[in-house]
Amino acid sequence: DKHKFERVLPTGGAFFAASAFGPVTYTPCPVLMFRGGLASPSRSKEPEKVLVESNSLQQGMKLVAIGSMIGADADRIVVKIIVLTGYPTRVHKRHATVKYMFYNPNHVKLFKPAMITTKHGLQGHILESVGDHGTMKCLFNAPIKQHDTVCLQLYKRIFPKYAPMGMTNGDKEGENKDLVVL
Repeated sequence: DKHKFERVLPTGGAFFAASAFGPVTYTPCPVLMFRGGLASPSRSKEPEKVLVESNSLQQGMKLVAIGSMIGADADRIVVKIIVLTGYPTRVHKRHATVKYMFYNPNHVKLFKPAMITTKHGLQGHILESVGDHGTMKCLFNAPIKQHDTVCLQLYKRIFPKYAPMGMTNGDKEGENKDLVVL
């Protein structure tokens, strides 16, 4: 149960899993997600319409997503993917010297057990560090091209942000909460 971390929700009806702190509920419980503070009353409207809108619950609230709860499970995680890239400078068949992925030999030594890939689909691993600037020797499963890009994917578990009910966006008084889950 791994889900990819997304910074923004794309339009078009894609399915996502989100983590949130909230009251204990049983599945399948409907969920509505609102984003607050997006719209403010315009000055060109009549005074009675502005007064009615400011008293309503949904003033400045926009529906972002709808869905249902999928049960509490400690094994379900949200993962953020970070890709480090480097460029081969010297290539000889399956061996390559890669620069600009790391900036010191300690980082090369730290990520030596990790598997590296290329944009053209080759897989390989780090052999050793070369010099003092993070250059490294790599070995791939097939001959590598000079114009290829070497990638190292890193995964980090993301936890939901906890904000007490009294907190507001930016810790300023009078602002709406950024995201409301009902």
